[in-house]
Amino acid sequence: MSHSLFLAVGYTVACGLWWATSRIVPLWRNPPRPTFAKPWREVLLVLLGVVGTLGLGQLWSAGIKLELEGPSNTLAEALNQIVIFTPIIAVPILRRQGFATMWVQPRAFFFRLAIGVAFALIVLFVFTLLEAGAPSYGETLRGVFTPTKAHLAVQVLLEDLAIAILFVRLAAAVGPRKAIVAVALLFAAAHIPAMISQGVAAADLFGLVRDFGLGLIVLGTAWRSADIAWLWPVHYALDMTQFLGG
Repeated sequence: MSHSLFLAVGYTVACGLWWATSRIVPLWRNPPRPTFAKPWREVLLVLLGVVGTLGLGQLWSAGIKLELEGPSNTLAEALNQIVIFTPIIAVPILRRQGFATMWVQPRAFFFRLAIGVAFALIVLFVFTLLEAGAPSYGETLRGVFTPTKAHLAVQVLLEDLAIAILFVRLAAAVGPRKAIVAVALLFAAAHIPAMISQGVAAADLFGLVRDFGLGLIVLGTAWRSADIAWLWPVHYALDMTQFLGG
C-alpha cells in the first residue's frame, strides 16, 4: 500500500476509534460551541495571524532562528516553532476568548490525551501491517517516539491549535457544515499546484477526491469532539510515518 493511501486508512481508523469510544466514554457529550458577536472579524484576525506565521516561517527557512549545539537543539527548534505560531495562538489569548475557542478542554485533559496515544499506537500497528517497506512495530515506535523528535510533536500541536482557532471562528460565521466542506476543499486543492507541475494523471484526480473525503471525515470528527487532546497524538504519529516507510 502506498503511503498516501495508508494515511487515508490511518486517519479513517483513528476517527472510527474515536466514534466508538465516544459512545462509551462520556467525555465528548455536548462540548462547548463558542459564539462571537462579530465572527467574520474574528476570522479576519486569525487570517492576519496566519500571514504573520507564514512570514515568520519564511524567516526560519532563511536561517533566522534560534540554534543550539548538540541535543539541546531539539529544545531550540521547539522554541522556534512556538515563535512561528505565536501570531495565530495569540488571537484567542489577547482577546480573552477561552480554551474552548481553540478546542482545548481542560477537564480530564490527560485522560483525553492518553486515549489519543492509544489510538496512535493502534494506527501505527496498522501502518506496519499495510505499508510496503514499513519497519517492525518496535522499530516504528522507537522511530516515532524518540526524544529527538520532540520539536516535531510541538509543531504538530501548534498546527492543530491553529486549525482549531481558525475553524471555530469560521464555523461561527458560516455554520459547521459549510466550514467543514470549505476547509476540506482547501485541503484537497492545496495539492493541485504540485500535480500541475508534475503532470496530472488519472490517479491524481482520484487522490483529490480521496483527500476531500478524508478531510470531511477528519474535520467532521474533530468538530464533533471539539478536542485536540486525542487528535494531536494521532496526527503526530501519522506525520512521522513519512520518515519510516520504504
